[in-house]
Amino acid sequence: MNILSQNNIENIGLRWGLIVFALLGLYFMLMKMLGLIHVIELRLLNGVIMFYGCFSAVKTARKNLADFNFFKGMGTGMLTALISSGLFTVFGFIFLTFIEPSFMTEIKNNEALGIYQNKFIATAQIFVEGTASGFFFSQAATLWFKKARPIVTDK
Repeated sequence: MNILSQNNIENIGLRWGLIVFALLGLYFMLMKMLGLIHVIELRLLNGVIMFYGCFSAVKTARKNLADFNFFKGMGTGMLTALISSGLFTVFGFIFLTFIEPSFMTEIKNNEALGIYQNKFIATAQIFVEGTASGFFFSQAATLWFKKARPIVTDK
């Protein structure tokens, strides 16, 4: 039995984290090939990809976990964000260190506050942006999918 086919928080978060990482990597490489890597506004699509992953992970958890609640939804979404952001951070570090070190020089010369950047700060920024946005997206998705509780009134 494939371990990723089991439906629990960890496997759902890992599955969607890997999917989001793959989408972020493909999007990054596409922007690099098209020469649009310095268009800061296009980074907003990273947020769209992260929202899609967190929303889909929480939706999968809601559908497959009998005891779904707020904390399980948040855990699933945050695990998705942490895994995808962590892997994309490692990818970014490898890219800036080994694949195309000249890209770091381009960042320093062309970006706002670029003179303060190095490969460690740039990749830490990727992780912080991804996990922070993933937290908010996970909360929104969890609130969207949480089960309604009956209202109890004292009479």
